[in-house]
Amino acid sequence: MFLPLNASASATDLPHECTFAEADWRILSRFWHPIAFCHEIKERPVAARLLDVDLVIWRTANGLSVARDLCPHRGTRLSAGRVDADQLICPMHGLHFDPAGLCTRIPSNPDQNARISPRLRLQSLLTQERFGILWTCLSDEPAWPLPDWPGLRDPALRKVFVPANTWAAAASRHVENFNDVAHFPWVHKETFGGSEEDRFPSYKVTDTDYGLTFDLGYDEGGNRFPDDVPGDSRHVVYTYELTYPFSTIIIIKPNDSWYVQYFADTVCPVSAYETKIFQVATDTTGAPDEAFLIRESLTINDEDKALVEAQRPQDLPLNVRDEVHIPADAMSIAYRRGLVRHFGLGGDLFR
Repeated sequence: MFLPLNASASATDLPHECTFAEADWRILSRFWHPIAFCHEIKERPVAARLLDVDLVIWRTANGLSVARDLCPHRGTRLSAGRVDADQLICPMHGLHFDPAGLCTRIPSNPDQNARISPRLRLQSLLTQERFGILWTCLSDEPAWPLPDWPGLRDPALRKVFVPANTWAAAASRHVENFNDVAHFPWVHKETFGGSEEDRFPSYKVTDTDYGLTFDLGYDEGGNRFPDDVPGDSRHVVYTYELTYPFSTIIIIKPNDSWYVQYFADTVCPVSAYETKIFQVATDTTGAPDEAFLIRESLTINDEDKALVEAQRPQDLPLNVRDEVHIPADAMSIAYRRGLVRHFGLGGDLFR
């Protein structure tokens, strides 16, 4: 009922009832993470959550601002307030905060010219808007760069935004599934998966400055590409580029065509077992069929979702000895080892 008198002396930035191991939370808090599609932030503030931290997003004349969703006056959720002339207004007492988080007005003050305490400021966060996605970092010193996705960085190619979806699964489990290839003919047989008798060739995973990459050839079932090449199946080459910790782009090239599709997937670790997925795509037509691409992407996601949510343990095992692996797991093994080797996630289990 009451906060102890010495609460300030023992205060921590770790969120209340944090679902992550403290060491992992502190590591992940230093990365950029996606929290919203930019076009979805309009005239009202929007609530978001990242790593168990509640955030508020609001639009100003100069872009988007993000802060912890907490009024420093009485702890009110600012996302329940409103925005007026770039000012975020608290719904309880009307305190006004500018895009930098400074309090500019206290409506109840008898002297409206009185100095406002500098302590009345929001816990504002770093932001970047890239590829139509709003990214933020809980730390003032990000530990890793944002992804730099080919195709999607080309302003001449119109982007398609797949509606965001939330999975009851760890972000790492989703990422590993997105980079897995051997499940195609078993999970995606209704969309693009080939024959269950397919043998997947060995492939080499390469370290990059940003993460990992590999190439894989595959015979897709069906013919989903708008390039007027006939056939009931297509041989394609997938190039996967993963940016640590949770972002991947797949570059899809049918080998008998000029056509290339760029499909990016990045996720927000809302909590340890809740993940919000953001996907952006484009292709070399310059004007992708938005309705088809969104419908196909949502169907593919639904094919994966229940299986990933049911995986156990819910946490991704970072010790490679904790699970049995098959040759097609080369990317998975490299990803798990990279999270430990580069960042120390999960503790110093192996080298």
